[in-house]
Amino acid sequence: MAIKQIKSVAAIPTAKLDDWGPVALPVSEQVSHLYGLIINEHEDGSEAGIWECTPGTWTRQIMDAEISSFVKGHALFHPEDGETISISAGDTVYFDENSKGVWEVKQTVRKAYLTFKRW
Repeated sequence: MAIKQIKSVAAIPTAKLDDWGPVALPVSEQVSHLYGLIINEHEDGSEAGIWECTPGTWTRQIMDAEISSFVKGHALFHPEDGETISISAGDTVYFDENSKGVWEVKQTVRKAYLTFKRW
């Protein structure tokens, strides 16, 4: 078993993260840009890592189940079914598989995440 520790996740300079490019489905003129660091990948497609997103509005693409703990920033998530969720540093959010909706990132957000398959 490998144990990996990332210290002070909120303080890591963006330049130390991998540049993952612009979001795939922007819905605003301001196009969010993604940065991240994959900590671990499993052959079933599950993944753990750090994710950062700059301001903008876009359609969520991840359809796996996901749990995330936000360490900085502020965003709104507008699910297709349900009320808007306001997310800030210190919040943990669980998305069930196939959770569709729109991200509205107000201040650059960063989270530690785990995506996984539910069979």
